Amino acid sequence: MRILNLKSRLVLLLIPCFATSQIINTGELFVASNTPVSFVNAFDNKSKAVLINDGELFLYSHINNDGLISFSSGNSKGITRLRGVSGHQNISGNIPIELYDVEFNNNSNGNAATFQVSNYLSISGMADFKEGIIDDDSFGGLVIFENGSGCVNVSDKSFVNGEVMKNGNNDFNFPVGDELKYHSVGISALKMNTDAFSGKYSQKDAGILYPFKNKTSNILVVNDKEYWTVKKMGSTTDLILTLSWDEAVTPASIIESPSEIRIVRWDSAKNSWLDEGGVVNKDDKTISSPVSVSGNVIFTTAKVKKTDSFVVYNAVSPNKDGLNDYLRIEGLDGTENELEIYDNRGIKVFRTREYGSNENVFNGFANVQNVFLKNERLPDGTYFYILSVAKDNFTTKQVGYLYLSQ
Repeated sequence: MRILNLKSRLVLLLIPCFATSQIINTGELFVASNTPVSFVNAFDNKSKAVLINDGELFLYSHINNDGLISFSSGNSKGITRLRGVSGHQNISGNIPIELYDVEFNNNSNGNAATFQVSNYLSISGMADFKEGIIDDDSFGGLVIFENGSGCVNVSDKSFVNGEVMKNGNNDFNFPVGDELKYHSVGISALKMNTDAFSGKYSQKDAGILYPFKNKTSNILVVNDKEYWTVKKMGSTTDLILTLSWDEAVTPASIIESPSEIRIVRWDSAKNSWLDEGGVVNKDDKTISSPVSVSGNVIFTTAKVKKTDSFVVYNAVSPNKDGLNDYLRIEGLDGTENELEIYDNRGIKVFRTREYGSNENVFNGFANVQNVFLKNERLPDGTYFYILSVAKDNFTTKQVGYLYLSQ
């Protein structure tokens, strides 16, 4: 067994070095920029020990941290490459592991969990999911993406099986999956860089815990094969949620008519599934809608009942030329309705009931005091609208885009 007991600051400026026995660090170990270092056997960072990686660190076996594993503040060049040579890799310890860029590239354990995470793994840069399943669900760990971080190359071959936390306000697709199937949930139009969210995908029947018999009457079929859990730490936040479908998992009854696909949410207060609407992208096989999230919220997809079509003329150019001076919606006569409009950051800028009555229309001005002042003219751009119409003892939601050009 080799013990590193480096009491003074040591900067490694070496060619790749390959250890032939277990590495135990009880001192300070620094990997300088542009310096590749490899540990073939397990690396154990003891209490009060330090490992700072600003270079290129290859780890071919287990890693345990009870001290400090991190990178220098302001450094954006360090990368940790997790590659196995003899089966799975344990990522364990009592103190979170802080990495900048990280590469997951280990499929030596076949279809079983290749990376068994029982510690907290914090990623501040980019995570490259090349190969290998990262399992934090079975081992009690957590993968965390810090503000501004992201991931690439997520697929059925490499994803996180379990919960993923995301800090900050950058748009993010959670790299989550279950049962060897990657099925992300995306969040965008976030507000605060201090916000914290988590996402998880479960390839299970949500109806066992959240009965499908409890649903609004316009919901015909709820997806009984999969669901997503999105958690917001702290107060309620409005955001844009994106779910996807996959013919290998999602029931055919849900996706046979894409125009009838909706996002549905389990409302614990009402003990019922509610329609959240959604804009369908057939090419990407996704559906998106503005939603409110507070605490744990369960989402999945569903097929809804066809209703009277409301024709929305979604080009608005309020220049008083008599053409598209306001948002025209046909078919609302005699209905109880509510219209909400959000900008591309998910901020509500307009809300009204009984749209279209008594010149109650959207003509390019905000009527919600938020980032924009009430009655302030809005900038040109693309906006989300949610039209909620109460009819036949249920409320249906139509969600779409409108295009404002002053």
